Amino acid sequence: MTAKRKSLRMNEDLSKAIDQYLEVTGESFNSFAEEAMAEKIEDLIDLKDYSEAAKKDDGSRYSVKDVAKKLSIEL
Repeated sequence: MTAKRKSLRMNEDLSKAIDQYLEVTGESFNSFAEEAMAEKIEDLIDLKDYSEAAKKDDGSRYSVKDVAKKLSIEL
């Protein structure tokens, strides 16, 4: 995958906090920022998937015993 350069502006307090975090963890700013943004996107996708599943929920619930029995698993 080709890397693309992006620019980021942030307030001084956040910048200092990030610098302190990176000093403690030894992580690079790029990997920190990339991971944080990827997690944010993943959270949004998870929320969308949950919302769609909740709309289809018919209220049925099953106990662990019922599921184990259906799957032929001994508890």
